[in-house]
Amino acid sequence: MRVTTGIMKYKLEIPVPRKHWINRSHLHSSLGGVATQGITLIVAPAGSGKTTAMTQIVHGSKQRISWVSLDEHDNDLHRFWRYLVHTLQPHLSAGASDRLLSMLAEFSEHSVRPFLDQCLNELHEVAGPISLALDDYHVITRCEIHDSLNYWLDHLPPRIQVVIASRTEPPLKGLQTWHISGKMQRIGSHQLAFTPDHAEELCVSVLGRALPREWVISLVERTEGWAAGLQLVLITLLQRPSEQWPEWIRSQDMGKYIDNYLFREVWSGLDESTRIFVLETSVLKRFNTPLCEAVTGISDSEEKISDLQSRDLFLLPAGGDYYRYHHLAGDFYEAMLRNQSPERWNILKRKACHAYARIGWYEEAVDLAFEAEAYDLATGLLDQHLHELVMRGEFRLIQEWFDRFPESFTLPGKLRLICAFVRTFMGKFDDARDMMAAMEAELDHSSSNEEQLENVSGLFFVKANHAFHSGQFQDWFRFADSIQQRLPQDPVFFEFNYNHNQPFVRYTTFGLKGALTDTTSALGWQITSILEQNGWGDSLMCQYVLQALAEGYYEWNELDQCKELLDRITAGSRYLNIAGLFVPVRLTMARLSLVRGDRAGARATIEQTLDRLEGASKGVWCQPLWTALADMDIQEGAVDRAEARMKDMNISPDQRVHLGSVQETLTLVRLLIAQRRIDESRSLLTRLLLQAEESGMVNIAVSIMVLQACADVAQGKKQDAFERIYHALARVKPFRYIRTFADEGVWLLELLEEMLAASAFDDQPELKTYARTLAAVLDAESAAVNSGPNPTVTGHSLTPQETEVVKLLHLGYTNQDIADELGLTLGTVKVYLNRIYSKLGVRSRTQAVLATTPAPPVSSIIQK
Repeated sequence: MRVTTGIMKYKLEIPVPRKHWINRSHLHSSLGGVATQGITLIVAPAGSGKTTAMTQIVHGSKQRISWVSLDEHDNDLHRFWRYLVHTLQPHLSAGASDRLLSMLAEFSEHSVRPFLDQCLNELHEVAGPISLALDDYHVITRCEIHDSLNYWLDHLPPRIQVVIASRTEPPLKGLQTWHISGKMQRIGSHQLAFTPDHAEELCVSVLGRALPREWVISLVERTEGWAAGLQLVLITLLQRPSEQWPEWIRSQDMGKYIDNYLFREVWSGLDESTRIFVLETSVLKRFNTPLCEAVTGISDSEEKISDLQSRDLFLLPAGGDYYRYHHLAGDFYEAMLRNQSPERWNILKRKACHAYARIGWYEEAVDLAFEAEAYDLATGLLDQHLHELVMRGEFRLIQEWFDRFPESFTLPGKLRLICAFVRTFMGKFDDARDMMAAMEAELDHSSSNEEQLENVSGLFFVKANHAFHSGQFQDWFRFADSIQQRLPQDPVFFEFNYNHNQPFVRYTTFGLKGALTDTTSALGWQITSILEQNGWGDSLMCQYVLQALAEGYYEWNELDQCKELLDRITAGSRYLNIAGLFVPVRLTMARLSLVRGDRAGARATIEQTLDRLEGASKGVWCQPLWTALADMDIQEGAVDRAEARMKDMNISPDQRVHLGSVQETLTLVRLLIAQRRIDESRSLLTRLLLQAEESGMVNIAVSIMVLQACADVAQGKKQDAFERIYHALARVKPFRYIRTFADEGVWLLELLEEMLAASAFDDQPELKTYARTLAAVLDAESAAVNSGPNPTVTGHSLTPQETEVVKLLHLGYTNQDIADELGLTLGTVKVYLNRIYSKLGVRSRTQAVLATTPAPPVSSIIQK
């Protein structure tokens, strides 16, 4: 399992039974036994006993339990689901949590749907029922979290019970449908309210004695059975002589302000030292003896905690040796402290901030700094720990913190850069551009120092990402031209690892959705050039851009350029230690081997990669590698072997389809087509295509359309296949995709030839030229694989298209001239030349011309 970085374990601990625990088994039985599966929703105001009820329900179900206590920090999509994965991890199969967390590490809002589907797949494999409790769901306000949870709950396996506690009705779209269908049971404040019988039990537990039944009934009626109100009344009675109880019960007004009124009653019964203790510790959300003493300086904190606990003065266990005040009491005490001594409140907040930071509670420490308006302290904490949050992709939380700074406060340069980066990621391109422009102007008018150099290097990274995401390239090129000096490296930017589970960089959030254009190619070359000139060639930023370019050039069929880029990456050893780079590099190398017809070399590359992977990386990254082997099995006709591999990976048509496993799904489709299970393959492709279109992943959508055409051909539906390929070509013609089609082989060559013969492209001349280029590449590679004799002007085994290229070589045509003459791309011409050189046994165009020049007749030689 991954290291639980950023996970506060106390949030995952199941609450222990409180001292005065009243059995509320009627709540469980009132659900008619349905609580063992489905959804239980508990909605009631503060102090109604929701957490207690939820604890009893999940314990009463006698199932394995997972628990998350939510707080305001969890209003980040990735963070919310990261906690759910960690709490479910003990019940999932081996490696499941690593697979899920690697998917969550994708820095895209679109990545949550693949994650949710994979999570559902993993839960379907769980043996036995599980109860999952989500406490305090009312703190969640983000629509994207509500939508994702709604989708997840809607498709949850029946063996999973989810119990949600909230002060308000959660804005989940499926509530009414679930209720009508019987999937959801609801518990409200009326059901949580104490009955006289339960109130009598509470009286005995708190007071140590029973009260007259009429007193109990009166208290229940006047508090409306509100759990916190009843407890406050009983604690207040303990503060008074028993002879005063009857009059006090009869005379007190316990209206809607009962909480404030009775807390004052409790307060009046405390001795002076205890009052000071509860006031000063109220600034702490959670505390133990060392924390109390470090923040307040009160030396007998242990005794005070023990006394409050024994007297049940709203002190609750908070995991381990930590405690917290009931939120109603804590809010009351802190408000009193702030009103009585605002300076002391501020001092204690700052001390608490430092104390939390020392024990690693950085997020709570940042909150305390903001509450105390200690913005310098907040920036210091953020500067130290934002790198971790950025790497976890918790951009929403980062943005909310930045929004808490007042406009009058000037953020340090590094934090402004991270803010611009986060806003770029969240699609706020204009805001990010304005922030970077202001910062660039400041740098232009400041003296050169180490901090300035750090900020310029940060701008380099942030502007590059802004250009890729927004498509606003001119500002980047202008800025890049101005960078001359050697700049320091900042791990927040140059060591940003953004690939945690994708077999190819082009599939990541920063991979331009797989589309390489002349502009983005030029941008990539300039980025790597500047990085290498300034000594950052080994940085992750440079290495990832090189790999993205290599994948793009492979797609363009510029194979020599692709290999050159891979050689630049593999010249060093950095890529070997970063799985998100290592696996894409090796898979691209294997693809190059396959294009050259070296299947054994391709297999060896992948098998060596599998052998090298270790630890957690192995579990996450083996699947795309095994998938590549299965794909080769299918191409070689070893269908049974491919099927066995897919079964070993637990990949089947029954699983939910998602964008996080594109390669696995497409390989499964190829297997199904090879097995003539066409309807199953179509169902998978249709579901995957909808997701690809929603996410704007053109490269994935086109790959799906090509395989849909393959399924059409398998069923003899040629006209349907024509239409699929026509639309696929039209989608990616601006990006000059080649290998997506060329890697398909003979069946697509035959289909394209039929389409060209049937004038399918006559209405679109440019599309026709594009189709001819693809057919030429497929023809050349097919001929190389099936090297039978072909008549040529020289007697060599050249294909007709290769013969045409040779003829133009004899006329002195350049590569570009040949491309223009035959309607091919420059990359395709280079492929033909490589094939021709190989067949002729030569190494240059001059040697090729000589080798294909007919020898003169013997008679002419004699005459000379």
